[in-house]
Amino acid sequence: MQIMPAAYQSLMQKYWHRARTQGATNALTPEEFYGFQSTEIKATHHHKQGKGPGLWFRLRDGRVYDKFGHSDEADPAFYDATTQ
Repeated sequence: MQIMPAAYQSLMQKYWHRARTQGATNALTPEEFYGFQSTEIKATHHHKQGKGPGLWFRLRDGRVYDKFGHSDEADPAFYDATTQ
């Protein structure tokens, strides 16, 4: 799903704020917390095999980060397909 950078910025803001209020980061901005800008995001994923539901940011250069700013598996085959 392709969405606008403003929507990506909103998601980054939401999870950065949550991390700050829980004492998980001292980063002053979402960009500092994640290490990238919303304009670098190509897509989001909402499910990962082996993890289940969540939020992952796929950058234009192929890197993937979870909502906590941790680098994750880049292979698209791991994301968004669910099994029953």
